[in-house]
Amino acid sequence: MFDEEGIRDLERRAAECWPPFSQGILEGWQLRFSEGVSRRANSVLALEETGSSALDLRIDAAEKFYRQRGLPCRFQISGAVAPHGLDAELERRGYVIEARTLVMTADAASVVKNLADRQALRFRARLFSGPTGAWFQVYGGGLAQGRERGLRCRLAEGLPAPRAYAVVDDGTEPAAVGAAVIRDDWALILCMATRDGYRRRGHAARVLAALAAWAADTDRARRLFLQVESDNRPAMALYHLAGFQAAHTYYYRTQTQAAPNDALPDTADRDNA
Repeated sequence: MFDEEGIRDLERRAAECWPPFSQGILEGWQLRFSEGVSRRANSVLALEETGSSALDLRIDAAEKFYRQRGLPCRFQISGAVAPHGLDAELERRGYVIEARTLVMTADAASVVKNLADRQALRFRARLFSGPTGAWFQVYGGGLAQGRERGLRCRLAEGLPAPRAYAVVDDGTEPAAVGAAVIRDDWALILCMATRDGYRRRGHAARVLAALAAWAADTDRARRLFLQVESDNRPAMALYHLAGFQAAHTYYYRTQTQAAPNDALPDTADRDNA
């Protein structure tokens, strides 16, 4: 498992790879906002402290930031959270735990090797520099129709470069997709999805292998990381098969009751996306 500095480094990279629509900065905390879609993109990432305000006042200010935007306040809690007493204070305030998540890592070249026998020429993955209609057909197909689907696809479309979007077809139909974003010697795997009716055919493994090969193409020593909720057993089985190992865990603390609408000063710098 990673130490505190290693966790902090990975979490910073993950935040860069999945940018929110906008964010505020509150004494080193990142207050991410994306209209309520995606926990990561609508939560406080508290990895450093750059101010001297009391913790309770900072939490009050974060709660006001989200209250003004119609959302409950939510914090992403990992082993690198700053300050260390934040989780206990949120528990005292009645925040509940959501979405326990495992962060896993692997060498890109090893993943390609481990999944080599899962490849088949007739299911060759296609790689694109941006999401295509076929990519959105699969990724969006697993999401609720309407506003949520549109906003989440907008987030997926906004991945920073260098990036790759993978599509695996089954016959004439797109069956599985995924994406990857490179940050220095790391690449984040994300947006993995397989259409109903095409599961358990090895398509997700083919997507993962294609993205790993792309990440390793210019740097055979590059490492991969990904985030998977702890109760997602099919995904966990695939990632273990590919050679991923646990690096650290995180979860979210979410406010269960809105704070009073008092007039605390809003100390967050808004929309510094």
